Amino acid sequence: MPTGFLFEGVRWFESTNLAEKSLQVTVSDASISNAVTTAAPMIFFGPQAVGVGIGGNNAQILLNNNDDFSRFIIMIWSLFAGFEVLNRDFITVAYSFVY
Repeated sequence: MPTGFLFEGVRWFESTNLAEKSLQVTVSDASISNAVTTAAPMIFFGPQAVGVGIGGNNAQILLNNNDDFSRFIIMIWSLFAGFEVLNRDFITVAYSFVY
């Protein structure tokens, strides 16, 4: 079952470890001009654009034993997988920034 959420026919996923990019922007209807700002990437995949190979026990939730005698619950999501681009024509990268 895929994760993420479906909105307007597009499945959205969030990632907190994609590299950001610095862009020089000029916005005509605001007070910002030729400023360098940080932009977050958005990657759009079409059908059959990326192949996934899963190894091991598939996706699973693992418990951490260093939990202060069950005082805290510490879990990690684990998946051993490899990803490969199959068709670059179905991948688009866009950048989003707030001004």
